[in-house]
Amino acid sequence: MKAVESSSRGASESEFREFKSGGARFMPFDTLMARITPCLENGKIARYIPSEGVDGPAFGSTEFIVIRGREGITDNDYAYYLTKWEEFRQFAISQMTGSSGRQRVPADSLAKFLAPVPESLSEQRAIAHILGTLDDKIELNRKMNETLEAMAQALFKSWFIDFDPVVVNALRAGNPVPEKFAQRAAHYRDNPERLSLPADTLRQFPDRFQDSELGPIPEGWNLSTIGAEFDLTMGQSPPGTTYNENGNGMPFFQGRRDFGFRYPSLRVYCTSPTRIANEDDTLVSVRAPVGDINMAYETCCIGRGVAAVRHKSGSRSYTYYAMQFLRERFKRFEAEGTVFGSINKKQFQSLSSMKVTPDIITIFENLAYPIDENIRTNEDEMQTLAKLRDTLLPKLISGELRVPDAEKLLEDAL
Repeated sequence: MKAVESSSRGASESEFREFKSGGARFMPFDTLMARITPCLENGKIARYIPSEGVDGPAFGSTEFIVIRGREGITDNDYAYYLTKWEEFRQFAISQMTGSSGRQRVPADSLAKFLAPVPESLSEQRAIAHILGTLDDKIELNRKMNETLEAMAQALFKSWFIDFDPVVVNALRAGNPVPEKFAQRAAHYRDNPERLSLPADTLRQFPDRFQDSELGPIPEGWNLSTIGAEFDLTMGQSPPGTTYNENGNGMPFFQGRRDFGFRYPSLRVYCTSPTRIANEDDTLVSVRAPVGDINMAYETCCIGRGVAAVRHKSGSRSYTYYAMQFLRERFKRFEAEGTVFGSINKKQFQSLSSMKVTPDIITIFENLAYPIDENIRTNEDEMQTLAKLRDTLLPKLISGELRVPDAEKLLEDAL
């Protein structure tokens, strides 16, 4: 079930095991719909997209309902978008039975749903193609963002975790390189140009290491704490009576439930916010699970499950990637929780952090900021395309909008 996300059209294998018995059995490109609360209400519907080199049947949770087009009658792609139709999902929710908190949809009950399915398979395919084209572009942007973020993470790791520029400078100056970085030194000893840093940037880094409680660190980069280097705002939950899903007030995030790849999805709003995260602040989940990271797309209200963080220099990108590399330390609080994992403000502030010279942070920010701007531009386009898809889907499925008119809208959007 974890592999199925409401924001993604496809789900692939999470592991390989011998199939013995039990579980939902499905074929490539079948639609998997969660049938249990709250997964169904949260829109966990996706198609099984096998990884490269994998074919044949797969199996998964017993809490999936498997939906497949009927040969000669229903196109399989069209069947997927039919299940994404809000009227279908609301019908499924209305059929749930069982005790509160463990309600499920009986698969047979979905047979009672009446839908205006086009008799022509070619028209079904045309509808699926229009919606699929939008999803393809959204998926392409998502992959581009993953690549861009990986580039920025690699840069941060090279500079602030592996200390590559310091290793290269130490080699050039004939200074000793600690054993911890021996492999990095061997990598750069004969080919220092592999670091690909301009000479004036490289000169900003020290050429010697010093000992510290955490091991060797660049000379002049002292150990510090999150509290000393970053501004930290712990969330506080407003009264529940001020929450709504109608868009009234400020976007509100109680915890990591709405976190996405980079930005959280808008779902809940609050009319009386108590703790605020500013646009581009890094958001950190501080209650189970601890340590999930997102960035505030806009000014928002944060509840007790979220903290907002920003480096005291105001650097957006440095903050975001610094928090990404604290994940392992956040996990300790997840494991040590007596009831469930959490980290309080005092514990968060006391986490160790490097005090990096301001010039180095500025140089990093100048390199990473444009990458993050590209990610945001792609995100903006994804939101626009998703809005168009969600507008077209019910109109195409219900027959309110004809294919040629939708194709014109698609052409204008792409």
